Amino acid sequence: MSVADAHPSPNVLRVINPIFRAWLKSPLGGLAPSHLVVLRFTGRRSGHTYQIVTGWHELDGEHVVFSPSRWALNFEGGAPAEVIRGRTRRRGTGTLVRDPEVIAPKLDAVVAQAGDHNVGMKVSAGHTISPDDVRAVGRKMIRLNV
Repeated sequence: MSVADAHPSPNVLRVINPIFRAWLKSPLGGLAPSHLVVLRFTGRRSGHTYQIVTGWHELDGEHVVFSPSRWALNFEGGAPAEVIRGRTRRRGTGTLVRDPEVIAPKLDAVVAQAGDHNVGMKVSAGHTISPDDVRAVGRKMIRLNV
């Protein structure tokens, strides 16, 4: 096992996400781990407003989010997004990236910078994430211009 998915189960997320969402949106949100934010967006088909607790990372001046979840598909072709953390709200656009060739080096850099647990994965020490690894764990990337 060089790379494996370690994303929390839906049952765990059902319990912790409301707690983290409330914390991150409160004035005390600034005390949360710096990589955690609430990503707010509107579903492209449903029109429903979503507020997802997720990790976001800065690489070379670019903000990115990695996810194996279907909600990321809402950013296909670009969509308005808001990043919320405490009293700070940043509005802009998120764009879905599906190409494993593009995602792999960014994901590898985030793992080296922030650790594999911050992207919901387990990565063997010294392993460089490849496009095949990205496909195997189903990671998509959202570029956030906020």
